[in-house]
Amino acid sequence: MGWLYFEVGWRDMILLTGASGGIGEEIVDSLMKIDEVLGIYNKTVPKTSPENKLTYEKLNIENSEEIKMFADKWGPKLSKISLVHMAGYKVDNLVGNCSDSDWDKVMNINLRGNFLLSKAFLPYMVRQRWGRIVHISSTGGMEGAPGTLTYSTSKTGLIGMSRVFAKEYARFNITSNVLVLGTFETGMFESLQDDMKKAILDKIPSKTFGKVSNIANAIDFLIKSEYVNASVINIDGGM
Repeated sequence: MGWLYFEVGWRDMILLTGASGGIGEEIVDSLMKIDEVLGIYNKTVPKTSPENKLTYEKLNIENSEEIKMFADKWGPKLSKISLVHMAGYKVDNLVGNCSDSDWDKVMNINLRGNFLLSKAFLPYMVRQRWGRIVHISSTGGMEGAPGTLTYSTSKTGLIGMSRVFAKEYARFNITSNVLVLGTFETGMFESLQDDMKKAILDKIPSKTFGKVSNIANAIDFLIKSEYVNASVINIDGGM
């Protein structure tokens, strides 16, 4: 069972996947300044405690039945729904060493789970004639660096998927956009060796790593901007 907070009546809410790790956990406070937040996590319990504008619930986004039950539960309670797909998974390996299980795991979390959760809430967005879907890609995924087959495939795939969502559902005032993130001092960044961090920093014109507040600002912009649709926005310091 996850943490729950109930309130009578329809509510405007940001549904944030990956809310218990890395950027997802750090961005919660900033998103609460925009709207109520429903933080979705799976194995790692969030450190931030729930409060009036913050609810947590456990959900395995690899499980289509769990997603359906989750949407059936929350969809009827919500008016304006913003989906922010922060959940991500990465396994590095050369193509010849990439296992079927690694491929499936990365695709299930980064691409399929994103699709299933978005699809599950689209009927509620259509009913309200309002919806925002924000997919999270990365500059690392877009570069197609050696050893990143599964991650790069999943993160570039999000762009094609987002554009189809946007063009099919724009008539219902539903937008779908992609944020392509550079390097931020949290999340997967923390597992990198110092020499790798330096190599990345050398590629960034500003010579600084990103602050999570920049991501929150972009999400706020996309939620408020009904005419920004099917876009791909880089937040990477000009990398």
